[in-house]
Amino acid sequence: MLAGIVALVIAGCGSSSGNGPISAYPSPGTPTASKDTRISLVGLDLEDPGEIKVVGSKSGEHTGELKPLGSVEGVSFVPDEPFEPQETVTVTTDREVNGGEGNSYSFQTASFRTDAALPPRVLPPESRIIRHRSFRSRPDLKPPVVKIVKPAGNEVEDNYLFISPKVDGPMIIRNDGRLVYFRPSTEAADFRPQTMDGKPVVTWWQGPFNAGGYTEGTFVIADEEYRVVKTVRAGNGYKGDLHEFKLTDRGTAYATIYRTVKMDLSRWGGPKNGAVLDSVAQEIDLDTGKVVWEWHSIGNVGLNETYIEFPHSPTEAFDYFHINSIEEDHDGDILISGRNTFNVVKVDKDTGKVIWRLGGKKSDFEMGEGTDFSWQHDALRQPDGTITVYDNAGNYFGKPTYDHSRGLVLDVDEENMTAELAEEPYVHPDRLLAPSQGNMQLTENGTRLVGWGSQPWFTEFTPDGEVLLNGTYYARNSSYRTYRGDWTGKPTDRPAVATKAAGDGAIVWVSWNGATEVTAWRVLSGTDAKNLEEVATVPLADFETRIDVDKAGEIIAVEALDADGEVLRRSAPVKVGERAGPGPSGP
Repeated sequence: MLAGIVALVIAGCGSSSGNGPISAYPSPGTPTASKDTRISLVGLDLEDPGEIKVVGSKSGEHTGELKPLGSVEGVSFVPDEPFEPQETVTVTTDREVNGGEGNSYSFQTASFRTDAALPPRVLPPESRIIRHRSFRSRPDLKPPVVKIVKPAGNEVEDNYLFISPKVDGPMIIRNDGRLVYFRPSTEAADFRPQTMDGKPVVTWWQGPFNAGGYTEGTFVIADEEYRVVKTVRAGNGYKGDLHEFKLTDRGTAYATIYRTVKMDLSRWGGPKNGAVLDSVAQEIDLDTGKVVWEWHSIGNVGLNETYIEFPHSPTEAFDYFHINSIEEDHDGDILISGRNTFNVVKVDKDTGKVIWRLGGKKSDFEMGEGTDFSWQHDALRQPDGTITVYDNAGNYFGKPTYDHSRGLVLDVDEENMTAELAEEPYVHPDRLLAPSQGNMQLTENGTRLVGWGSQPWFTEFTPDGEVLLNGTYYARNSSYRTYRGDWTGKPTDRPAVATKAAGDGAIVWVSWNGATEVTAWRVLSGTDAKNLEEVATVPLADFETRIDVDKAGEIIAVEALDADGEVLRRSAPVKVGERAGPGPSGP
């Protein structure tokens, strides 16, 4: 390997600028880092980093290259060769390291297991009704049917809902259930509106699903024209998991990762050559792809804090923690939800150490009546200081804590270390129990939107618990989360049309996947494409609008109109009885 190779990396004059402590990742004491890890040193100046020494207990001294982290000040040490599994790596710098021993710190690499997986689930019989729509203008699109059981009240914002039934694809819908956008045949989760570089985008996780409750894929960012502008990958040799991809306003994103590591579980009655799923959280710079922060559940949350049984087989992966949300707190530290430990942990971002636990076996808070949660998702700090949690209250095995899932708003007093209900729990009118997934969003309008996870429903409440909107969807799979947000969709392709002769006239079907500014359709017709005149104008009715034209020539085209009557785009001209797909950009 690299034993004996000089490992001094020197830049500038040999002493780093600044004199305060720096933060290093993987965090000091991490026992399960990847052998392919890059070492992030946040706070060092790339032009004058000082002396950096990296030594593996098996692989010896490492040379490497220093690269900028990107939007976060600091450097990434990229070793010329990977580390060895199960070795201690010691990093020494000219600066004090937060959580280290003076100006040095250590972490350990793990042996990853590829021959272990979660045991197959025994799921209840499939009772979901599956229904898909079809369109004459877009026969390639077959989105799930959405049904609004209770129409939106006046308090509900007039913007959009974002869901992503896993195998069907991401969808944007209006409050009345009308489809706006569908991205077919995209295995996606966590589809939502966000902001990047001050501009609106939509993001999602993409990749193959498995039955284990975690995944390995990539993260996708698309602009208002639905063009993919960036694909983000997890760093340090990992692949991204579906549970979280959250953009920050400094050009980074938080993401979740799962990796199975070799561990001795004999002290708990498990196999000596055991396999444990390590829950990993990363912050990734969007421009450079460098990891600027990394946290591991193993080494920070004990295996005995779990509420699931220890495995008996060496090929059964032990998902003891199960990370499913990451939230940057108001003070810059991090809130992480662990489903299988029934708790939310607050993590010191500089050192990776747990500051406190909310819920679970070792809760640092006195949990008030009704505040205990289990198998939970989506722990978020709200602007008023409360913490919201989607309390699943049950899983696919064992007796549920409650007979229904709940949206919780918790008053968490970090001075007196108490937790109380800030609001009465939000419960679906049918008292749904969701064994997996789900989220709760406090909207800008003050409502509470709950996506019921494995139960294919979404419900919006007033703070007093009144149901303002209640809907369901008939998809092949559930949507991991449901979001509400503003969005302006500006597809670059043309509207799609289908036509059929009807006496002296025609029937026209028109749609424009993803367009949000269309309020009306104007049908043009004539003897050829250069001589078209208006023959009908009708308001937008649905994703696909049917227009009956009394008199039509041989050729038809349709124009999309905005609220001011201005033309947004015109379809390709088509002969009556034929169809024109969206095609490339048109006039």
